Amino acid sequence: MDDHEALASAILTSRRIKNRLVILCEGERPPLPIDRAPSPQLYRRFERLPDANFYKSCVPPDWQGDRLPQFFNCGGRSQVLAVYRQLLERHQAWPEDSYLTPDKLYVLVDLDIQPDQLPVGYPWQTTEDAHEALYRDGRVTSPPGSDHRIWVTALVHKEAFFVLPQVAAAWEGGVTPFFNGAPLALTALHDAVAKQLTSDGDVARHLEIVRRRLQRFRAGASLDCTDGASLGASWRAAATQCTGAQYDQLLSALLSVAKAKAVWSQVTPDPGWNGTTIPAEDFRDQLALMVADTIARTAPDQHPLSYFFSWLKQHR
Repeated sequence: MDDHEALASAILTSRRIKNRLVILCEGERPPLPIDRAPSPQLYRRFERLPDANFYKSCVPPDWQGDRLPQFFNCGGRSQVLAVYRQLLERHQAWPEDSYLTPDKLYVLVDLDIQPDQLPVGYPWQTTEDAHEALYRDGRVTSPPGSDHRIWVTALVHKEAFFVLPQVAAAWEGGVTPFFNGAPLALTALHDAVAKQLTSDGDVARHLEIVRRRLQRFRAGASLDCTDGASLGASWRAAATQCTGAQYDQLLSALLSVAKAKAVWSQVTPDPGWNGTTIPAEDFRDQLALMVADTIARTAPDQHPLSYFFSWLKQHR
């Protein structure tokens, strides 16, 4: 039994998933025992891992009771998709040994730059196809059908959602985040993300995908996709000429192709605040959960993750 099969088996035999939505997501997964069934403590650990915990915290506060979704970190995007396939195959082969309800199984994976193949028989062939079917300007334009089981994030990585203007209020009143030696200004962080396009090898290798993706954004027409450097420079020039909704549209286009993770890792607590001894990584994890709580309270038409969970609530 390989790692994907072992994880699929552990999920299928967990009573925690009975009659519940199951959401597979990216992120580090704990090691599974090879000589015994997974313990209840292991399943609780799954939901405390950073990625699963973030998405769990995005669930709207009015979604209460024993029908909350169960989240499972399954590794990288390709591994998540492999576990999804394994779950369906193993459930079909041995339904008497499974607590899964196949109609309640969903996947939430990062868009990334390079596309990934979706399982044979799925309505879309790649993650890029699924993204194109779901979004325009980074938002869902109309309610998707029930065949959307594999949801691809609107923006390139989870960290992109941490730096949207809509969530800046999440950390007001707490320890001030710092970036580049000064209190965090999101526009400065966005500018740093755009600058990194110059050296982004994934963008260089998949430039045609980047071009086609940006065509799904109104702001994409103002960007030069000759290469990463031109893309970053044209974005920075356009960003100085717009504010409000226009800037938000431009930012969504940027964060659909530019990675925020490395820049986000430079965010730290206020170094001059004597009352904090929290490590920077733990501080960022706390900020992420504050962002998730803000997303949970945001109207579905104002944020793609809010939309996902609002849509999912109807499919309990």
